[in-house]
Amino acid sequence: MPIGLVVRENKKLVLETLPLPPYGPKDLLIKVIHAAQNPTDWKHVQFGLAKPGSIVGCDFVGKVVKIGKEAVGDYKKGERVAGCVHGGLDPEMNIRGAFSEYVVQEASLVFRFPSTILPEQVVTLPLVSITAALGVFHEMKLPFPPETVQVDFLVWAGSTSVGQCVIQLAKSIGCYVITTASPQRHEYLKGLGADVCFDYRDPNVVSLIKQAAHGDLAYAFDCFSELESTKQVCAALTAKDSQLVTVLPFIRTELPSHIREHRVLMYTIFGIERNLFGQFYAQRQQDKEFAEKFYKLVSTYFLPKGLLKPNRVTKIPGGLNGIKDGFKKMIDNQIAAEKLVYTIAETDDSSLSWLCCRRLFSNHISSSHEN
Repeated sequence: MPIGLVVRENKKLVLETLPLPPYGPKDLLIKVIHAAQNPTDWKHVQFGLAKPGSIVGCDFVGKVVKIGKEAVGDYKKGERVAGCVHGGLDPEMNIRGAFSEYVVQEASLVFRFPSTILPEQVVTLPLVSITAALGVFHEMKLPFPPETVQVDFLVWAGSTSVGQCVIQLAKSIGCYVITTASPQRHEYLKGLGADVCFDYRDPNVVSLIKQAAHGDLAYAFDCFSELESTKQVCAALTAKDSQLVTVLPFIRTELPSHIREHRVLMYTIFGIERNLFGQFYAQRQQDKEFAEKFYKLVSTYFLPKGLLKPNRVTKIPGGLNGIKDGFKKMIDNQIAAEKLVYTIAETDDSSLSWLCCRRLFSNHISSSHEN
């Protein structure tokens, strides 16, 4: 039977056998090859957001196993796709996270990738690229390439996984990209497209950003979004109608009146209303439609033209068995300018718990569809 890393009482992660997840007429059933780790994964466990019985994990690359009768994209069985799911949801919602052998996702929200890019590299992109794109293109209304705009664009915390994508997307439309990071990351970020890099710890960093900007700075993406970072970014935004994207929507900051804030949260692309982090998020069909358009462009334009490069990969051995160690590394702040990636086939199932979730899914298996 399929396996998954299930959240149990006292925030324990237990390797268990599971039935195949149900899938609907618009969905793909996908066998996961690689999964990548994001901060939201360990936070769901550590802060008790993931209830017992749920599975965390968002980013995956896998092979198509079953295809819903109404699935778009003309996908074939055995074809490789990448995407992300909302891991850590209440198990009653029957949405399985990526730290499992099988996931289900609507066909319009996955993407193909060139054979020249390794799947363990592509798996770093789904969550962070859509987060970056939501801010740059959807909220700020900057154009998709090949259109260009001659504006300055600040990326605070450019070495984060989201930051690396923001740099590349902004550069793809001709922006002059200013970013902040530790000095040892500067050359790497310039290789991704940053025009100038500053040390975020420099006491004069705001003045340096203002000097680097060609006139008034109007666009900024705060990829850290803690209170102090947002204050510094706001101090650098001097244009009359400035726009700021932040990635922690639950942190409220008093902003100057000339700045419009856009709070982005990747989970809105699934088109379902949800209570997240103590807040209610209404259904945002426009976010889902944007994600469908963007992922198609990732497959047909950004990746083939080399405009979006994956994060640097650190593979953690042991498959699902290695995720606890990966969580510890991230909690201890031992991850920098890289993504942790797990190969599901490397999982040692000798420690399997045979506690199955059959009852949880049994009422939904009959609703599955396939070609």
